[in-house]
Amino acid sequence: MLSPEARAILDFERGWWRLDGAKDRLIESVLGLPAADYYERLLELLDDPDAEAYDPLTLRRVRSMIETPVTEEVMAL
Repeated sequence: MLSPEARAILDFERGWWRLDGAKDRLIESVLGLPAADYYERLLELLDDPDAEAYDPLTLRRVRSMIETPVTEEVMAL
């Protein structure tokens, strides 16, 4: 069973871009977590079957972002 914090992290990750502001600042203001703690917990949720059942699309998107190599063009920006 997912904790309320885990659900809040997944809910936030699902739609944070609809909010006004930088993601790291939003993490702290909305969730009350330092950004480093948020990302650590988000990565832990990737291996959690309950998290997968709760929000498979968000987890699939996060995995895809992690697994996609950064190209030199993107790094040059």
